[in-house]
Amino acid sequence: MGLGLLMLVPLGQGAWADGQVLNYRDADIRAFIDDVAAITGKTFIIDPRVRGTVNVVSTEEVGAEGVFETFLSALRVNNFTIVPTSSGAFKVVPDDVAAQDAGPIDEVRKGDVLVTRIFTLKYIDALTVQAAAKPFVFKNGRVYARKGLPFLIVSDYADNLDRIAKLVSGMDIDPSVIRTISLKNTSAGEMAEIALKLSAQSGFDDNVSNPLTALPLESSNTLVLKGPEAVIDGVMPVLKQLDDNNAARSDLRVIYLKHATADKLLPMLETVTKSLSRKDASGKAIASEGDVTVSAYAGANAIIINASSDMQQRIANVIHMLDVARAQVLVEAIVVEVSENAAKELGVQYILAGGDKSNIPFTMANYSSTAPNILAATGALLLDDNSSGSDDDSDDSSSTSSTIADTVRAAAVDSLLGLNGFALGAAGKSDGGTIFGVVLNALKQDKGSNVLSTPSILTMDNEPASFLSGQEIPISTGETLGTANSNPFRTIERKDVGIKLEVTPQVNDSEEIRLHIRQEISSIAGAVNNSSELITNKREIDTTVRVKNGDIVVLGGLIQQNESISTDKVPLLGDIPVLGHLFRSDSKSRSKTNLMIFLRPVIVRNAEDAQVLTARKFDFMRASQIAAKSQLSLDQLVEDVMGGDAVPATALPPQDQPQN
Repeated sequence: MGLGLLMLVPLGQGAWADGQVLNYRDADIRAFIDDVAAITGKTFIIDPRVRGTVNVVSTEEVGAEGVFETFLSALRVNNFTIVPTSSGAFKVVPDDVAAQDAGPIDEVRKGDVLVTRIFTLKYIDALTVQAAAKPFVFKNGRVYARKGLPFLIVSDYADNLDRIAKLVSGMDIDPSVIRTISLKNTSAGEMAEIALKLSAQSGFDDNVSNPLTALPLESSNTLVLKGPEAVIDGVMPVLKQLDDNNAARSDLRVIYLKHATADKLLPMLETVTKSLSRKDASGKAIASEGDVTVSAYAGANAIIINASSDMQQRIANVIHMLDVARAQVLVEAIVVEVSENAAKELGVQYILAGGDKSNIPFTMANYSSTAPNILAATGALLLDDNSSGSDDDSDDSSSTSSTIADTVRAAAVDSLLGLNGFALGAAGKSDGGTIFGVVLNALKQDKGSNVLSTPSILTMDNEPASFLSGQEIPISTGETLGTANSNPFRTIERKDVGIKLEVTPQVNDSEEIRLHIRQEISSIAGAVNNSSELITNKREIDTTVRVKNGDIVVLGGLIQQNESISTDKVPLLGDIPVLGHLFRSDSKSRSKTNLMIFLRPVIVRNAEDAQVLTARKFDFMRASQIAAKSQLSLDQLVEDVMGGDAVPATALPPQDQPQN
């Protein structure tokens, strides 16, 4: 509802420091507001609906502060009030609309000023207090409460709010009492569940939240009850009667486990039953070892106890203390391997030989570590020239020359196939029969790789789990040959190669996780000397660490660097500055490998935590499909295979959600 501006009285029009006798009989309320503004020096913004007359009479002089309080009371009598603004001025409005704009919350004010206050309740339900306070709120005030929230919001005059505050404080007290029950024939944990169910169906007011709290003390088999005295008085006789009735129950008892596994719990229970005292506090025999039998039924995940009632109770207490929900741990690992390989080669090869009519000696420079081979290349060229002019030779010599030429050509081709980088060469034969050839080869090679693996696994607290992504390769473990190498026999073993992750988490009370980790990264390096046997690379970390929930820790790393320098040269000549490069071949290689393993464990305590983590992984795969513009839809696949709706998206914006 909007407020119209009718009049604005500025500050500083004068104030009566010594007091003023008020005498207004059937005076126009607007004129009254003008006088109050002049006396108090305050600014008022008047709503158009503020109309009427006022009657104010005083027999003594009233100061500026008293005038203002009298003004507020006169407005309230006429169903008007003021609402403070952020600028320090006051809006004069009808009180039926003022509650919606009752000024700052929880501001301390006195008198007939509408304010809003929030009461925080500790013990009693807010709806109960609302029902009790509503008759005390003035007719146009507001009181708000909601079930399940411990807050009461009230808009009323400041003086009236003081009364309501006393009412709230008188009601918001702890009505609980504490009682204990020492149980003899029933476990405290079992009796606590019965007590809570009885209090929930006892017919007490639904507005009372958590009317009863039951705390079982397994060590002394005592049940502590806290709640309203009426509730506890109604529940305690029933609990005592149940405990007394259990004394006459049979010697056979079945306990269904909720979280633990019966087969794993049985060996421990058998050990505990042997160590339990055979006598009570008075020295009376309780049971002999042969009178107690504990067995497990895996089909129903239950423990069957055959013993006296006292012994049953002792064993049941142990079971209830161990049969608790355990947290889960999601272990995410990142394996990063960064490798760099660099190589440099520079070499010059030549050949020079005189012919039939030349006295030039044969000389050459050839290096085995470089390609192509100068001898093979030059020989192939010369044999081609000779074969073209040998038409008069005999058939046998022609066949022999052809075979030699084919062999030399094959060697030349092989050397050319081994060439890397840049090569520049020339070869030929002069008129005098001199043979010459030269080859310059140069290479600079840089190679880098980045291998990234992200294995992750979810497991129960204190339960080992493993993850493997890789291959199974055959490895020879033995070979047998018969007489004269007949009937060979070989045994083969399959070996896993790839990424392995084995983890056993242990969650501590301080949100810290103790992890036993075994991380293995293996790969195939190649064969051994062109045989069928394989060489595998293997890097493994086996360690135990402590990590805070959700923190990232580095498990370890390996930095490996290999460098090799090779120089082939002609003695003395290869050492000559500058010109020496014509008589030598230099090669240099360097390889560097960086391997790091990072790990982050996250505790998953309930279904909500699991759903959040699942949605995050699902969003990642969904976003990858969208980025790759894949025709496959993960949402559609989940819907088709598992039925129902897919995992809800949490990370992708609406425009990026895939359409099924």
